[in-house]
Amino acid sequence: MKMNNNKLVLIKWYDAKFCSGTLSKEDILGKKMATFESVGYLVARDKITTRIASEYNDEGEYRDITLMPTGSVISMRELTPCSLV
Repeated sequence: MKMNNNKLVLIKWYDAKFCSGTLSKEDILGKKMATFESVGYLVARDKITTRIASEYNDEGEYRDITLMPTGSVISMRELTPCSLV
C-alpha cells in the first residue's frame, strides 16, 4: 500500500459571485465575494493554482479534486486526522 504524504488542510477562500438583474451602484458596492471553506488533501500549490483532493486510494490515485486560485486563498490550516477506535 502506498502512503499519502499530503497534508489534510482546511482552506478558506474567495470565489466569484454572479448577481443578475438591474442594480444601482450602491447595491453593487454592497455585494461581497462568495467565501468558501474546503477540506482535502493538499496535492499541489503554486503561484496560480491550489489543488486539494477529497480522497485517495492505496494505489496513490486521487478523487474529487478542487482547484482554486492561490491568490484567492484567505487562510490554510493543517488538520490532524482522527483515528477511530
